Amino acid sequence: MLRSTRSIPLALAVALAACDTAAGPEAADPFDAQSVSADYAAVEAILSTAAWDGLSVLSRAGASAGPSAGPAAAPIISDASRGSTYVYDADSADWVVDPDREGAPADGVRFIVYDEVAGVPDPSSERGWADLIDEGDGSAEDVALRLRVQVDGRLAMDYQVRADEEAGAGRVEVMGFVEGDDGERLDFDVALEGDGQGSNALDFDLSVESRDFAVEGSAMGDDATDDGSVRLAARHRLHGLDLDLESKNGSMSGFINLDSRPFVQVSGSSADPEFTRPDGTPLRPIGVIALLHVVDFVEDVFDLVEDVVDPVGDIVGLGWAL
Repeated sequence: MLRSTRSIPLALAVALAACDTAAGPEAADPFDAQSVSADYAAVEAILSTAAWDGLSVLSRAGASAGPSAGPAAAPIISDASRGSTYVYDADSADWVVDPDREGAPADGVRFIVYDEVAGVPDPSSERGWADLIDEGDGSAEDVALRLRVQVDGRLAMDYQVRADEEAGAGRVEVMGFVEGDDGERLDFDVALEGDGQGSNALDFDLSVESRDFAVEGSAMGDDATDDGSVRLAARHRLHGLDLDLESKNGSMSGFINLDSRPFVQVSGSSADPEFTRPDGTPLRPIGVIALLHVVDFVEDVFDLVEDVVDPVGDIVGLGWAL
């Protein structure tokens, strides 16, 4: 079963938080912490966009699309359902095909997105649509889907999902973009893979071009031992941050560099690691804040994977994926 390696960044976040009270030297670090914080805040804002309302529609209404059950099912959407537009019917409290609606993709289905009242779609107040497109015709992959969401007159989300499972092992890759309510766009390519025996790997590449901000990295973990590692490289305009941490047999070790220069050394037990500069002095608060933002961003990557794959899981039964 393919599982999230979420425990790795969570453990690191707790460990890094332990150094938040450390005092530091008077000299300023060559790193613009305020700008870095603004970059990560922008990503969080993008991930809170109204476009996710469209994905929630797919999650709730996906069963109406008539997909085959379980993995190894490509193509997923049946010929009978393709080209159909689903609207919310208040009387039945369900999604039904509107034969008079046009515009649905020929190789997929469309769901109308509404404003909601107490969590229930309001058919009198449309906001846009969410398209689920099947790209699996002739595909050797178990799942090959594309999801597009338009809300409030703008295409706010467009991404592909590719998934495969064999003998209990599996791989999911999501690639595309999501645009925030303020127009800033997050491009992403994330792959999550598991061997079916408890070993998992995550590779990610995300960027916000308008901010000249990009992060790429990987995380690995073992469900049985809780051993794991995180490697990450972030670019914030003229500055860069590299993180390389490993937890094994209850001990943590690694380093964090700023602008290719040593910034933090990590050692000691995983439960109570020590974070010091190369010269042995403790971290300044500004450095701690920057590190916490980076670790939180690794969590955001896991959240992103779950958010964009959940609708697909609800539709095709990818219980092995998350």
